[in-house]
Formats: sequence, structure tokens, C-alpha cells
Amino acid sequence: MMKQILALSLLISACAAPVAGRFKDQPIVWRVDDSRDIPEPDESIFDAYTYYLDAYVFDRLTDLVDPPEIGPAQDTNALDELPDSSWFQNRIGQREMSPKEAATGANDQGPPQLPITIFAAKTGGANPGFFAKDIRGVRYLIKFDNAENPEQQTAGDVIVSRIFWTLGYFVPSDNVFHFQRNQVIIGEKVKKQLSEKDIDEMLVGAARNKEGAIRSLASQFVPGIPKGGWSGMGTREDDPNDQIDHEQRRALRALLVFSAWLGHTDLKEDNSIDVYVDEDGTKFLKHFLVDFGEALGGHQSEKAQLSIGWEHGFDWQAQGMALVSFGLHVRQWEDQKETPWKSIGHFGSKYFNAPDWRERYYYPPYHFMDDADGFWAAKLVMKFTRPMLEAIVAEGHFTEPAAAAYLVDTLLARAWNVGNRYLDRVTPLDEFTFEDGKLCATDLSRKYGIATYGRVELLDHKGKELSHIDMDADGRVCLPIASDEEYRILRARIRRADGRTPPMEIHYKGGDNARILGIVRN
Repeated sequence: MMKQILALSLLISACAAPVAGRFKDQPIVWRVDDSRDIPEPDESIFDAYTYYLDAYVFDRLTDLVDPPEIGPAQDTNALDELPDSSWFQNRIGQREMSPKEAATGANDQGPPQLPITIFAAKTGGANPGFFAKDIRGVRYLIKFDNAENPEQQTAGDVIVSRIFWTLGYFVPSDNVFHFQRNQVIIGEKVKKQLSEKDIDEMLVGAARNKEGAIRSLASQFVPGIPKGGWSGMGTREDDPNDQIDHEQRRALRALLVFSAWLGHTDLKEDNSIDVYVDEDGTKFLKHFLVDFGEALGGHQSEKAQLSIGWEHGFDWQAQGMALVSFGLHVRQWEDQKETPWKSIGHFGSKYFNAPDWRERYYYPPYHFMDDADGFWAAKLVMKFTRPMLEAIVAEGHFTEPAAAAYLVDTLLARAWNVGNRYLDRVTPLDEFTFEDGKLCATDLSRKYGIATYGRVELLDHKGKELSHIDMDADGRVCLPIASDEEYRILRARIRRADGRTPPMEIHYKGGDNARILGIVRN
């Protein structure tokens, strides 16, 4: 074995001649300077009718005539990772997280402390609710489940918000909250909009626990001044920090994979919010995802449409196929079966295939996602363990333990599908370290049991195989590198039983201070 490694090292040294550097020899950027002080922006107004017309008609026709050019994401660092920014904060992707931390999520002040006082009526959205503050003055949006699916949307919001927080996104602090009817006070300024009778009617179908307390979702207001949601394309003109077109941000493009995993079909501009915050005297916009109640099958139940998750609200391809086949074409979603629990509805894994998933409302960044974005998202999804998901799902407070257990099993099964469909679209070598003069890495597909075989093939600059190295059963492999400090490129791919992954490049300098300068995955 030592002779083989020595021979490979000599081969690498001979073939990997010093090259002109694509990457600078400098510290990797792990924090983007996009939190500079800016003047207070105006509030952006979401026009639903214009949005739907663009999403379903004009944007589709434009894409048909002039297909968008998809290039690499513009918000990544030299290691092809997302640095921290006003859009994203590295959590599970860059450090170990306990089930307890994931289950806590963005939880700040916790649920309201009773009694609560209504200070405004909720005017938007499909579900009933109101705005209230508790005895501490902390403000919340209070929402309720649909009567037909008790617990589904309140639990779904709490669970999915914690998963998105764990992934690295900014979200509100959301909790399941119980209260008695006599613990709700209508504020004086709201009495012209809401009467006691209105509140009674709103709560008629609300789920209740054994003590008769009303179940709701309490979503805490985030600190700062709301300035409306962000658009799916372009930048925000009144935010000087917003320098990258939104469709070119991996933080938004990779939401396609996360949303498919979680069945988050309702992501559009009004389910995001830019907040003008003041942090240590600096005022800037921070970008939040909000409103997750229609994930985990909630949108299907609310709309009573099983096609949600498989087709856009108006789907040119699927509905065109149904038209030309005179309705004889069997669509994927028609075979779904409802679970035994109204709190879960139709959410499942049997018919789930991540690349076939569709958002309800066409969301532009999804359609710019490339294979490197998909790989990055999939490897974060695969980091969620059963104990972590059990702790997160427990925060949904399902009254039926079997429903909670089913949801954990379903999320794990859908996560495996995500990994199976996206990891090998690039060469899934990751978790790089330098050990004893070699560059070691892990084949994530082997690590997570998706692939059962793999060996690393080292390539010359023309893509011709120089040699190959077998990996351990857990996917760990160590590759020979040049011993000097010249700028070099190691090109590799993985041979599977059924083919090869696309080549990747690892730009590095060796020597006593060996370091990776950059990674190119596609």
C-alpha cells in the first residue's frame, strides 16, 4: 500500500504542474459585508393579482421565447459554501447541533403570557386570526387551524419554522399556544373592527385540548420595522446592500430542495419579509421567511386539491397533457391516500420524488437552481437525524403520538429521497481535511447509505483517468497531493457501479501549511 501511495504521489506531482490561479490564496470568506448602515427603505407592497398573472402567464411565455441562462450562484464563497449574511446564518451545515437546540430554534420570548389583548385584526391569508400582545407587551400574530384539519397548520408552522431555522434561515419565534376564551381582551382601538361575537365565531371550529383550552399558533413579531417581502427576481432598489440578483442567490435557489422535502408549496413574496433592524447601532434590512402553516400537506388540505405539490396552480404542461388526452392521462397525485390523522392529511413519502415536486405558485429562484445548489441543499437535509426530527416534531404538540411518529418517519424517508436524487448530480466529496500529507474527504452518498460502491478516479486536465483509489466502507478516502506550495488543481470524480459522477476540481497548495483555495463542482 505504501508503494502505491508513493507512486500516486509521484504521479500527481508530475501531472499536476503549477497553474495560473483561479482562486486567491487568502482566508475563506465566511461573513458577507451586507449589513452596512442604510436609510430606512419604503415598504414594498405585494400585488397578488399582478404576481399571479406574471407567474402563470407572462413569465412562462417569456421563458418559452427566451429561456433564462442558468449559471453558478453568486453568493457562495471559494469553498462553494454559503457564508453568513443578512439572508443566511450557518448552523447545521457548519457545526454540530443538538436535538434540543434544533427544537428550540428561533424561540425568543416563548408563547404569550396570559391574558392577551387584541390590538389589530388580521386581514390577509386564508386562516382566521388576530394580532395581540401579552402582559409583557410582546406582540404576536395568533392564528388557528382549519376546522377540517385540527392541529395540522399550527403544528406544521412550528415544526417547519424550526427546520428552516436549523438549516440557517431567519424565521420568527413560533409556538403552539393554548388559552381560554375569557383570557382574550379586545383592545379599545379594535372594538370597531372586532366584536366579542366575531371572536366567538372565529373560535367555534378551533381545536381544544382536554381542559377545553383553545389551540392556536403564536408567531412573535420579529424586532424591527417590516418593509414587505422580497421579489423573486432582481434586487431591491432601495437597499444598497442588496447587490446580487435574487435568482442568483443560492440561499433562495436551494429553497426548492428544502421546500420539496417539507412540502412548503406556498412560498411567494408575501411569505417573506424584509425587516429594517437596528443591531449595535447599525440599521439595515434582514431577510426572513415567514408563514409555514401550509407546509407538510397543509396547503392540500386547505385547498382540498391533491394536485398541490405535483403541479403549479396553473400548470401548462400537466393541464395541457390532460387536455390532449381527454382526461385519460393518469397524473401522479391521483393515487395518494389520506393518512388516518386529520392533523397530517395526505402528507407522505410513497409517491414523493424530489425533482418532480412543484410549488403551488411559480417561484423564479427555484428555476435557476443548478446541480451545485442542489447538492449543497441535499447535504444539509441529510444532516437531520431521527433524534433531531423527533425533538422538532414534538414542538408541534400533536395529541396523537402515532401522528408524530408517522411524520418523523415520513420526513426521514423524504430526506433520503432528496439525497438519492441530488447528491450524485455532482461528485459528492466533502468534509475535507489534510492528514499526513494527503487530502482526505468523504463520499457523502456512501456516508448516508445511498450508494453502496464507489472509488475515486483522479484525472488530468483533459479529463483522462490517471489512477483510481478505493474508499473505505463509510466513504472516507485520502488522496495524494503535491508536497510543494505551488498552486495546483486536483481533478476527481467517483466511479459507481452504474456510471461516473461529473468531475470536480479542488484547488490547493500543499506543503507544511496545506490548504484548499477553492472548489468547483460543476
